[in-house]
Amino acid sequence: MRAAAVLFLLTGLVSASWAARVPAVQEGLGLSAAALGLAVLGLEAGAVAGLPAGAALVRRLGPRPIARLGFAAYPPALAAAGLASGLGTLVAALALMAFANSLVDVALNVAGVALERRACRPRLGRLHAGQAAGVVAGGLAGTAAAAARVPVWVHFGLVAAVALLGGLAATAGLPRRRPASEADAPGASGALAALRDRRLVLLGALAFCAFLLDGAASAWTAVHLRSAGAAPALAAAGFTAVAVALVVGRMAGDRLVGTRGRARVVQGGALLAGAGVAGALAAPTAPLALAGWAAFGLGLAPLAPAILGAAPGRSRLPAPAAIATTTTIGYLGSFSGPPLIGALAGPIGLTAALGLLCAAAAAAALLARRALG
Repeated sequence: MRAAAVLFLLTGLVSASWAARVPAVQEGLGLSAAALGLAVLGLEAGAVAGLPAGAALVRRLGPRPIARLGFAAYPPALAAAGLASGLGTLVAALALMAFANSLVDVALNVAGVALERRACRPRLGRLHAGQAAGVVAGGLAGTAAAAARVPVWVHFGLVAAVALLGGLAATAGLPRRRPASEADAPGASGALAALRDRRLVLLGALAFCAFLLDGAASAWTAVHLRSAGAAPALAAAGFTAVAVALVVGRMAGDRLVGTRGRARVVQGGALLAGAGVAGALAAPTAPLALAGWAAFGLGLAPLAPAILGAAPGRSRLPAPAAIATTTTIGYLGSFSGPPLIGALAGPIGLTAALGLLCAAAAAAALLARRALG
C-alpha cells in the first residue's frame, strides 16, 4: 500500500512539473500556439498508445516489472523535454513520457485493485489521493522554480532524478507476479472484445464524463477566475484549490465507498461537482468563484478511483484489460473536453462554454446507477 502510494505521488509530481513550466518551454523554444498544440497532441497520443500496451504487459508479467519499466523512462523523458532543442525533439520526449506514464497507470491501478481484494475494502481512493498530493507539490515547486527563474532543464532534471530514484526503489513493494486469477483468464482482451462487453462500455462512458470534468477544469479553472476579475495570484490558486480538494476528497472517498457503495458515491460526487461549477460560474466575485471550484474538486475526488476500482468486477476481461479499456475511454473525455470548451468559448463566451461541465456532471450522475448498480 505504502509503495503504491509513493509511486502515485511521484507520477503526480512529474506531470505537474511539466504543466507548471509549459509557458517557459513555449517561450524558450519560440513555439506558436499551434506548435504547442502539436506538442500536446504528442503527449495525448503517447498516453493512449501506452494503455493497451500496459494492459498486455501487466497481464503477462505482473505490475512490478511494468511499473519499473515505466519509471525507467517516465522521469528521464521529462528531463529530455527540458533539453529539447525544437518541436520535433519536444514531441518525441512528451510522447515517450506519456507512453511510460500509461504503463505506470495500468500497473499501479491493477496493484491497487489487488490490494482492495486482499483487504476486502476500497483502497484506490487513498492511492489516487497520493497522485493529487504529487500534483500539488509539483505545482508549488514549479511555481517557485519559475519565480526564481530556474532554467527549465535544471528544474526538470532535478525532478527527474528524485522521481527516478524514488520510483525504482518503491516498485520493489509492488506485487511481483500477476494475480493467480488472471493466469487462466480468457485471451480475448483486445478492443473488439471490450466493445462487445456492454457493461464495460457503459462504465467507460461514465469514465468519459468523469475524466472530461477533470481535464477541462485543470485547463480552464485559472482562466475562468482571471476572466472573473481575480488577480493573477488568486487565479493561479484556482488549480491548486482544486488539487487540494481532490486530496481531501479522496482521503475520505474509500470510507464512503465502503459504507455507501460506488454508485451512490459517484452519483453524489457528480452532483456536487456540477453544483460547484454552477456556483463558480454564477458567483458575483472571484473569491466566491474560487470556493465553487473547490467544491467542484471535492465532488470530483471520488469519481475516478471508484470507477476504475469497479472495472474488473464489471467485465469478463482480465483486470489489466478492463482497467486499461475504461481508462482509455476516460482519456478521450479528458483530451476532448479542453479543446471543445475553447472552441465554444469564441462564439458563446467562456462562462457559457464551461456550462458543458454541468452537463457532463449531470450525465455522470445519471449513468452512475446503471454503470455501477
